[in-house]
Amino acid sequence: MELDYKYLDAALPGFVKARGIIKKNKDSVAMFEFRGDKFDFYRFVNRYRMALRFKGVKLEGFGAETEKGYSGLTRIFLCWSVFERYAELAGIWPPYRDFFHHVPRHELSALTKIILRNDPQKKLFDFLRQKLKDDLHKQSLDRFGKGDSWAVIYYASALRHIYVHGHLTASPQGCSPENIAMICNEVSRSLLHWISGDFDRRLSLAAMV
Repeated sequence: MELDYKYLDAALPGFVKARGIIKKNKDSVAMFEFRGDKFDFYRFVNRYRMALRFKGVKLEGFGAETEKGYSGLTRIFLCWSVFERYAELAGIWPPYRDFFHHVPRHELSALTKIILRNDPQKKLFDFLRQKLKDDLHKQSLDRFGKGDSWAVIYYASALRHIYVHGHLTASPQGCSPENIAMICNEVSRSLLHWISGDFDRRLSLAAMV
């Protein structure tokens, strides 16, 4: 029995159409300028759906605000892993300029303003920078700290990296868990939105061939 895959199309609009194009082209994903094979694409879409539908963590004995903070941090981990898989699939490598060439500047600026509003004293920023070991990553993060909104991708990377390696809690350096949650949730939402937009652009081009 053939599945209709509506659940995947609901998460990443255009998936069913893309799947049809892939089948018509002998299971090739080259029409989208993707690397790998169709299964790499399908695995990415399933991970995208999981990150999109993530509703948070449940922690026994933790306050509601702290739980929200950890939910946001876990969400950024999931969304960053989706971005990594998509970047590999699409052949987009650091510093990701080809990807961000298609992201409206006002969206980058809006996200930057949300981050700064929720970390006005840069306590979180300073903590992330302190814990980073890689000098190049620090330099890239510094660009964001100096006002380069395009470098927000390195801020997202730092959040994921420092959290996954066990340094980052829901209230680092006295930051509010509510603010941590807001930052992480907005960064995560933006990552998924930009991935969806790039996929839609590739789908539109493939459909015209």
